[in-house]
Amino acid sequence: MLSQFLRNTLIAATFTLPFFPFTNQTALAGDRRDFIVYNNNELEITTLYVSSKDSKYWGDNILDSDLVTGSYEAVTFNNNSNQCIYDIKAIYSNGTYDISRTNLCDTYGVTFYGHGGDHK
Repeated sequence: MLSQFLRNTLIAATFTLPFFPFTNQTALAGDRRDFIVYNNNELEITTLYVSSKDSKYWGDNILDSDLVTGSYEAVTFNNNSNQCIYDIKAIYSNGTYDISRTNLCDTYGVTFYGHGGDHK
């Protein structure tokens, strides 16, 4: 019941707000760096990478499927690192991309607004 309520709340927030501030992060997940990524862009996000700010490598795509306009996906961490600052790279369906440097210990949601991406 609570998970259904949380899911409905997240769906409603996605369509009404560019960023949904959670009042209790434990409602999202166990690791303080877990977050929700929102696509507030007219293009699909086809690939999403999360990397330590100090890393030169992006690693694997973490999306389960493409994020269409107005959708979101939960991103969870399962490592023992205590690092908070991460780079998040969203690649869009037209090949452009945006990168966001984010303190994941201080936020619960990351929204991409790009109009076709800032980079090619």
